[in-house]
Order: sequence, then C-alpha cells, then structure tokens
Amino acid sequence: MNPLRFLRKNLWGRIIFLVGLWMVALAGILLVSNHWGSEELSDRALNERRHLVQALVDNLDYLLKSNLVLLQEVALLARFGVERDAGQALRAALREAYLQSIFTEGVFLINRTGKMVWIEPQRPLRTDEEFSLLPPIRQVLEVGRPEVSNLIIDGKKRIFAVVPIRDSRGELSGAVGGELDPQNPRFHSLLHPIRLGDTTYLELVDGRGIVLASTKTGRAFIDSDHGRFLAGLIRDKKSVVGACHTCHEQKGFPEREREVIAFAPLKNAPWGLSIRQAEKEALAPSFAMERRFLLLGSSTILVALLFAGGVGGSVTKPVRTLTEAAKRIAKGDLDGPIPPLGEDEIGFLAQSLDQMRLTLKASLEIIAEGKRDLEQRVQERTRELEDLYREVQRKEEIRGELLKKVIGVQEEERKRIARELHDETSQDLAALLLSIETTAESAPEELKKKLTHMKAMADRTLDSIHRLILDLRPSVLDDLGLTSAIRWVAESRLEPLGIDLTFKVLGTERRLKPEIETTLFRIGQEAISNIARHAEANGVAIAIEFGDRHICLEVEDNGKGFDPKVTTDGSFGLLGMKERTTLFDGAFGVDSEPGKGTRLTIKIPVDGH
Repeated sequence: MNPLRFLRKNLWGRIIFLVGLWMVALAGILLVSNHWGSEELSDRALNERRHLVQALVDNLDYLLKSNLVLLQEVALLARFGVERDAGQALRAALREAYLQSIFTEGVFLINRTGKMVWIEPQRPLRTDEEFSLLPPIRQVLEVGRPEVSNLIIDGKKRIFAVVPIRDSRGELSGAVGGELDPQNPRFHSLLHPIRLGDTTYLELVDGRGIVLASTKTGRAFIDSDHGRFLAGLIRDKKSVVGACHTCHEQKGFPEREREVIAFAPLKNAPWGLSIRQAEKEALAPSFAMERRFLLLGSSTILVALLFAGGVGGSVTKPVRTLTEAAKRIAKGDLDGPIPPLGEDEIGFLAQSLDQMRLTLKASLEIIAEGKRDLEQRVQERTRELEDLYREVQRKEEIRGELLKKVIGVQEEERKRIARELHDETSQDLAALLLSIETTAESAPEELKKKLTHMKAMADRTLDSIHRLILDLRPSVLDDLGLTSAIRWVAESRLEPLGIDLTFKVLGTERRLKPEIETTLFRIGQEAISNIARHAEANGVAIAIEFGDRHICLEVEDNGKGFDPKVTTDGSFGLLGMKERTTLFDGAFGVDSEPGKGTRLTIKIPVDGH
C-alpha cells in the first residue's frame, strides 16, 4: 500500500505521523538549544575562572610590588654609602624592611663586586664568591634591573628579590636584596584557598615550571605536569583557560581525571598562578543539562507517540459514527436518533443535532450570564487599577526622594575627591616640580634638558588636576554662591572659544538651599558644556532671576539649534537636566529650531517643593 495514500485517507495515521514528525522536529530544536546552552554554561564557567585567577594574580603582583618598593627605599638610602660600611640609619632601614616584608631569611646589602656589606638579621655570611655567583644577584649587577628569581636549590630551597643601587652619576654601585624560604608558612599564606568545589586547588609556578606553592598537599617543589607549557606562558606573559586532555595520558604519567585549568602570569616576577579543578566538577552544570535533555527528550517522544495513538482513536471512532448518521440524514432518514457519544466536544455536537433549539436558548442564557460576570470583573479590575495607580504614585515619590539623596551623595563624593586631589595629589606634584627644579640646577646639560621636559609634563599634569578639581566641585559655588559659580563656568568655557557672553541677574540676589544651588549649577554647567561642544554659537546670554517664590535660570545661544521632538528623547544631557528640575517640582523648557539657536528655561521653587 502506498504510505502517502494511506495517510491521506486515514485520520488516525495522519495524527500519529504529524505528532511524531513534530516531536522529532522539536527534539532537533531542543538538541541545538541544549548544545548552545551547554556551550554557554561551559564558556561562562571558564570565563569565571579566568577572571578569578587574574584577580588572584593582581593581588600577588601587588604584594610583590610592595615588597620590591621596600627594597627600593633601602636602595635610595644606600645610594651614597655602599662602598662604606653601612651606617646606623641604613642598618635601621634594612631592619625595618626585613620586619615589614615577606623575606623570611633576611634582607641584605652588597657592593658592586658582590661583596656582602650588611644583612638583617645578622648571621654568619657565606663566602663572597658563592654569594656573587647566585644568578639573580649576578643578573642585577650586570644588567642593573630589579630581579625576582625562580626557585634556587643549593642545599636548601630559596627565592631572591634584588634591586640595583645607583650612585649620583647613575652608575651601578651595589644592590639590595631579600631572601625568602618558600617552605615558610608565611610564603604559603600568599595563596588564599578558594571554595569552587572539593577538587579545586591553586598552584604557584616559577619560570621553569616548578611548583613553588600549592594548596594541594604533596605538590610543592615538583615539576608541574604542564611545566614546559606554563613556562612558555610565563615567558610570553599570556593567560590561558581550558581543559587539559592527553597530557595526563602520556607515557610516564599516572592516569588522572581530566581537569579545567585557568592560568595567568605575574607582572613583577617570572611566576604564574593556576586554578585547577576536576572537569566533571567544574563543568557539572553543562554535563547535567545534557543528561537531562537526553532523558527528557526520549521520554517526551515516547509519551507523545502513545498520547497521539490514544487521541487518534478517541477522535476517529466518534467521527465515523457521526459520518454514518450524517449520511442517513442526507438520504432522508430523520427518524433514527444519533446515539450518545459522551460528554466531550463530539458528544456535544451529536446532542446539538437533536436539540438545536434548546441548545441555542441555553447558549443565549449563558451569553447573558457571561455579560453580567464580565461587567462585574471590569468593575473589580477598575478598582484594582486605581489602587495600582495610587501605589505607583507613592513609589514615584519615594523614587524622587531617593534620587535626591543619590545626587546629594554624588556631590559630597565630588567634594571629597576634589579635596583629596587638592590636598594630596596636587601637593605631591608640587613637591615633584620643586624636586625637579632643584635637581636640574646641578645636573649636566643633557640631563637638564630631560628634567626640563619632565617639569613641563608635571606642570601640565598639575594644571589638568586643577581643572578637574574645579569641574568636580568649584569652590566658588560654596564660597560665593550660584551666580558667581555659573558666571565662572561660562567665562572659563565660552570666552576662550571667542563666544560673546552676556550675563544678567534680576531680582535680589541671595543664597538658596545648598541642594537647589547645586542642582541649578549642574544644569547650567551641562547647558554651557553643550553650547561649547555642539552649538557652534558666537553669542550666549545667561539670565538668573531671583523671585519671591521661584528662581529662574535661562540660557540662550544663537547657534545651529536642533529639533526638540527628535533630539530630546535620545539626549541624555537634556533628560538629566529635566530629571534634576523635576526632583524639585520645577519646570523645564526647551525652545529651539534648526538654524535659529536654542533657549533653555529652568524654573524651581525656592523652597524646593
């Protein structure tokens, strides 16, 4: 029998075929979706580990840099005294560096030939020849750059950090270094255990692939099973995250489960940090999704086919009965009743053929009852919407209060940042300028040119910081009030561009609430900045009117203008100004046309309500 012909003439077969075809298509869609979801979960898990290992590496870099700074401070103190015996102050500095650093075995001072000058804490010294031949010390004395060593094994395990000392002529005159024992608990405390799972552990690896420290017992001071690969990443300063595969299946390696490894190199040392975890634990959500899909998909297809068979039988049997009855009625046999076919839709259809009039009457009664019920529901929903509207209004009021507090906190933070920039950063730059000028007076001509260039750069930086302080929170707003602050912003931003400025104050000028002055100042500052950046104007008029109940700020330019209906919806500057005005129940207006300039009008009650 032709399958297509059978399906065309058999309703039950079509139901089974179409439901089965649909389930196969649905299974295919779910398979693709599950694959994408599984890949997304896996990528997310790997990215989380990439970010985590980078954060841990940044912390280690910070700790190492802090300890190198301690050594550098000693080197600066020893700049003119390496060839002589260490003085009392220099010894005290060495002692302080030893106490504050991670160098558990001591901090030492050597001269240009590698001879030991002093060490803290005091102890019997090794011979000069042995000490000067240590690779990190020899490297610093030859090249003159700070050096953090790999693991050194010469009877005991050690790690060195060494910084050079240069005399007043810039030539190498010695070095200051620190020695630490990687077996010391103080060094192991650099690796903070993390809780990603039962199989997670951290490893700190040096530039030769040797494990310096590990949160997994028994793995310290052995060659990492990825040593050559990790050493290359440390050399090239590259990070990597992924699953390790055949490296554990090579000859000579014990069989182990596959792992997910995230690795990042340090900037201040030839080391790298890795986070390792069993792949079945790290990617457990992805694997679980695949298993659930296989189980759910197969079960769903089987149940759907069984359901389709039952539905097909329950539909086709009463349909055949109704078909035979319809044929009898078509032949004129109106006496034979239609047998009961249950209480479902088909049964209701059979009853409808016998009781059309009664059914129609009952339907009309049901419609009327439904109309009354619908009207009642509309009334209930109307009351619910009114309650919801009142609740939304209350939340909007709360939002406005919170936004006021947020803006207030922002202004306080601007004050704090400006104060810190003025009291700390500006003072430090001023001291740096003075130091450069003092040094340049006695420096050689070539060095003096470089110092002069450095001084110019420092001057520009100091000017930039002063401008940033004024943009963050100009002191004129707090000291002299709103009018002087807006006038200062306008003159400093517009006059250098050759824009003609007209400034008017109407009414009796007075101080307002700080939050109102700050809001109007920020709105005026944004409007002036927009004119400077976009308006292409050559004339600007600013007016501030102090009324009994309101204060009005008006900013007008003769620039290129814009269409407010097109621009306002997408302009965050205008939206921000309007939002600030609304917080104080003010009115915000924009009047502009292309080629005819722009006028902004802001009117706020003086009591802020």
